[in-house]
Amino acid sequence: MTEPFALVTGTTGFIAARLVPALLTEGWRVRATGRRPRPDDLPDAAEYVPADLVADDLAELCAGVTHVFHLAGASSSKSSQEEMDRDNVDATARLLDAASHVERFVHMSSTSIYGEEKQLPLPVREDVEPNASRGYGKAKWGAEQEVWARGRQGVPVVVLRPVTVYGPGATKLLASAILDTAIERAAGLPRLAVAAEPMEQRLVHIDDLIAASLHLAAAPDAVGRAFNVVDGIYPSSHDVAAVLAGCFGMDVEVGGEGLDEDRRRRVHERMVSQGMEPAILFTPDRLRLMTKTNRNNRLSTEALDSTGFRLARTDFAAAVADNVDWYRSKRWLPG
Repeated sequence: MTEPFALVTGTTGFIAARLVPALLTEGWRVRATGRRPRPDDLPDAAEYVPADLVADDLAELCAGVTHVFHLAGASSSKSSQEEMDRDNVDATARLLDAASHVERFVHMSSTSIYGEEKQLPLPVREDVEPNASRGYGKAKWGAEQEVWARGRQGVPVVVLRPVTVYGPGATKLLASAILDTAIERAAGLPRLAVAAEPMEQRLVHIDDLIAASLHLAAAPDAVGRAFNVVDGIYPSSHDVAAVLAGCFGMDVEVGGEGLDEDRRRRVHERMVSQGMEPAILFTPDRLRLMTKTNRNNRLSTEALDSTGFRLARTDFAAAVADNVDWYRSKRWLPG
C-alpha cells in the first residue's frame, strides 16, 4: 500500500494551520505550500515548498504526492474580484492539471456559492443549481467548475462546502464578534446589546471541518461528490450573544445599540497598548457576523451523513468558551 503523501495548499491560512498537524498525527507525509516564506508555526516534520499556484511551474510541487488538500484562495475581505478569480479559479485549474495523477483531490469550496438573493429549495442540497450573489461566491463556484471538469476526465475529486468556521486560530467572523464583546466589557459595559430582530447563524467548528476533510479523503463513496459541512444547530444572533456575554460576565440587552465605532476603536487601541495581540480582525461594523441574513441558511447534511461521518463539537456554548480561553492564552484577548 502506498504511503499517503499529502500536498496542502494555503499553508498560512487558518484551516491549513490545523490540517497539517492533524495529517502528521495520522501518519501522513506532508508537503505544504504557500506564497510566503515558511510559517514559523509549521511543524518541523512537514516539508515546505513556497509557490505561486498561478505563476510557478507546479510539476515538481506535485511530484510524488498521493493526495491534494487544496485550501488556498483569496477571500472577499482583502482581495479585489480580479485577485479572487486569479487565486481561486486560475490557481485551481493549474493545480488540477499538475496533480491529475493523485488518488484524491480534496477541494475546499464554500456554501457562499449558493447565494442569498434567489430562494433555493430548503434545506439546500449539494445538487441544487447555485446562484452565487457575491464576488467571493462566484469565484468559488468558478473554481468548482474546474474541479468538476477534471472529475469528468477521471480525476478523483471531492468538494467540501463549509459554512462559517470558528475555533482556535480564527481571526474573522465569529472571532471578530468575540473581540467586540471583549471590547465592550473592557469599556465597562455590563450588558451586550444585540439587534432586536434575531438572525439565524450557521457555523462549524474547525475541529469538525478538519475531521471531515480527513474522513472524505479516504471514504470510498466520496469521489465525485460535494458535501455541505455545517453543525446543524443554527443558533440565532440572540443565542450567540447570550453565549458571548456569558464568557465575559455580561448580560444580554435585546434591542440595544452598544458602542459606536469611534469608541470601540479607542478601547481597542488601549487594549493593544496594554499588551493584547491585535490578531483578531477589528471590523467597523459592530457584531457584523450577527447582522447578516440569508434566505438559504438551512443546508442539507444528508450527503455527509451518508458517508458515516458524525460531528463532535456540537455543544456550541462549550466550544465558544474553549475558544475564548484559547484567545486569552495567546493574548489575543485580555487575560
